[in-house]
Parts: sequence; structure tokens; C-alpha cells
Amino acid sequence: MSVAVMKKLDEANTTVYDNPSPHKVNVHIKKGPFIIVSGHDLRDLEMLLEQTEGKGINIYTHGEMLPAHGYPELKKYPHLKGNFGTAWQNQQKEFDNLPAPILYTTNCLMPVKSSYADRVFTTEMVSYPEMVHIGDNKDFTPVIEKALELGGYTE
Repeated sequence: MSVAVMKKLDEANTTVYDNPSPHKVNVHIKKGPFIIVSGHDLRDLEMLLEQTEGKGINIYTHGEMLPAHGYPELKKYPHLKGNFGTAWQNQQKEFDNLPAPILYTTNCLMPVKSSYADRVFTTEMVSYPEMVHIGDNKDFTPVIEKALELGGYTE
């Protein structure tokens, strides 16, 4: 049964985003505003990429979202710049004092520390008390505004 489910998930992703292939992925954050996207939901990532196009905001994946860089239909967005950090279980230390918002899609969310609680946004099945949740309308404006407000790294 689990193999059948994995096959269906693969078919869903490859039908929409084409067949992935291995790529080198940048792990260095560039100067300026950026957003970190964690989880598995490639459609949420794509919608965020569409909504940030031309706004001067770079997008970086985190944890389980790393494979997104292999899909040709996602690689066409030049502001999908790379991957930040490591695995989901390290988010508490990796997101501490990060000058950018973090969007959690379909993934594990560790208890949020006060040092980054004002920068956490959730969507889909992920939620956390007092965090901004992006609903079914998928309007990522609050995440985009936070990225612009924080400004990212200065160098």
C-alpha cells in the first residue's frame, strides 16, 4: 500500500513539474530580502514563487523541500536561489535570529521559539497557536510583506 501511495505522489509531481534530475544547490544566502520554505508542498512553493516574481525577494528551501530544486518547472524561477539549513529537527537553532520569514507547508513544526515567532507563517495542515496561517486563498502577501520589512542580510 505505501509503495502505491508513493507512486501516486511521484506521478502527481512529475505530471505537473516534469521529471526531476540531480542538481547542485546553492547553500549560501544572498544579500537582500528572502523567504524560507519548509515542508513538502510543491504547489505552495510554486504559488509563492509566482507571487514574489519581480519583487526582489529570493526564495530558499529548507529540510524536506530541498528536492524541489530538481524539478524543471520550478527551476524556471530565477529567484528560487537555493537551500538554507539542514533537516526539520534543527529548525529551532537554524531559524533563531534569521532576518526572514519562514513558511511551513506540509511538514513538522517544532515548538516555536520567541526569537523567531513573529516570522513564522503556516499553510495547509500545519498550524501553531498565534502564528499567521495562510488559508485556502493562498494569498502569501503577509509573508512577502514580512520579507520586505526584515530586509534579509545586508551583505
